Amino acid sequence: MTVLLVCLLLFVAAAGTVLALIASAPPPMPEPRDVFGMAALKQRVPADLPDVQRYPARDGEALAVRVYPSSAAATLIFLHGSSYHGAGYHDLATEIAGQGIAQVVLPNLRGHYLSGLRRGDVDDFGQLEDDIADLIGWLRTHGNTGRIFLGGHSSGGGLAIRFAGGKHRALVAGFLLLSPVLPIAPSMRGGDAGGWACVHKRRLLGLMLANLLGQHGLDALPIIAFNKPVELRDGTETLSYSHRLNTAYHPRLRYQLDLAAIGAKAAIFVGDGDQAVDGEKLRTLVAKYLPRGRVTILPGIDHFGIFTDEAALAAVAEALSEMAG
Repeated sequence: MTVLLVCLLLFVAAAGTVLALIASAPPPMPEPRDVFGMAALKQRVPADLPDVQRYPARDGEALAVRVYPSSAAATLIFLHGSSYHGAGYHDLATEIAGQGIAQVVLPNLRGHYLSGLRRGDVDDFGQLEDDIADLIGWLRTHGNTGRIFLGGHSSGGGLAIRFAGGKHRALVAGFLLLSPVLPIAPSMRGGDAGGWACVHKRRLLGLMLANLLGQHGLDALPIIAFNKPVELRDGTETLSYSHRLNTAYHPRLRYQLDLAAIGAKAAIFVGDGDQAVDGEKLRTLVAKYLPRGRVTILPGIDHFGIFTDEAALAAVAEALSEMAG
């Protein structure tokens, strides 16, 4: 009886600690600043931006996607970074499709602009991977018979790595990763991506402990906010993520296994001026867990320059051409 009482008291104390962590106040947002130089990007809608199309996910939700046709048989699905959506990668898609390297498909991930019923949230940790698999299925039903490559920038690169370690890995032929984010890996410059991400660490810890106990009822709570100055917002950004979405968007805790699952066909790029990812540390990490992967560190390129600078675009397009050739 005494042992049972002690166990009960310990359980109540542990549960109380977990709930206290989850209920704790979020940290204050840092002073607003343009971490990645967003102001330098063109603040306009390109005249040749493809219309949004819709593809059906397995739960019946119609998700947004833009398609850049090409004469090539191969297709690149490219995943956007945190907060934004696919249209931000218009220049990259135009370069690759225009050169006849691959058709490019830019989805708006569920929980973001024009995709999903709830901004900043998903239904479960594996839903984004399922959505990508459903997008591939949709492409196949629309006559796409060539090889499909999966790419991504920043958190989108992290999601591509997660996809490699999941049940749908066989659907893609290779990976194109630009400044991929692996939140707990040594390749990151601190835990806040240079001041971009404000993480509610106490709540995150509490929710992770609750998940270990099999409890997921509070996973819709927000655990991360993004530091985008008001004057740079256009209404299409998603400014916070739930625990579910944030988890679904990045490699698993054992990220080494996801990274190793990528296999031989992988091209990885990062700039030596990247504000969030340390190129040399990423190269060391890849050499250890993905020895046949190639990490190219581009001089004078930062986190956004990797998909906007002309020289960077040319290098990325050439690498994809080699993989798809």
